[in-house]
Parts: sequence; structure tokens; C-alpha cells
Amino acid sequence: MQELEPIFCIAGIWRSHPQLGEAFTMLTMPPVPDIAPYHDRQIAVIERTDWADWLDPGIPASDQLKTLPAGRLSVAQVG
Repeated sequence: MQELEPIFCIAGIWRSHPQLGEAFTMLTMPPVPDIAPYHDRQIAVIERTDWADWLDPGIPASDQLKTLPAGRLSVAQVG
């Protein structure tokens, strides 16, 4: 199994509008097996190897949004 990353990036969209101000949203997608028992969707995670590509406007976002394999997200109860 691949070692879990201590940090990750969330796919999001940001824009600035002269009349409305700034807006940001996090993208979601169907849950991976690690998340599915707890929720019907999850944040879109960008793999470390794809961080620079996600920020490159010349690369389509659809090429970056991938489903993570099982075991890549650690789920823990807090609180």
C-alpha cells in the first residue's frame, strides 16, 4: 500500500468579480471506498504529483480529477 501523505490539496475554483467580489468553492465527487460508509460525496483531492498541473490553466481540469484508490484516505472520528 502506498504511504499516506501528511497533507493534501483540495480541488477548488476561485474567481474575482468586479461587482460581486471574490468567490471560492471546493469541488466534490462521488466518494471513494474509504469515505462511502460515511457520506455520499467527498472533496476532490489532487494528488501531490498533480499539484502544478492543477494550477496550470492550459491543462483541462477534467484531466486532473481522479478517483483515489481504496486505502489512500485515512478516516478517523474526532470530537
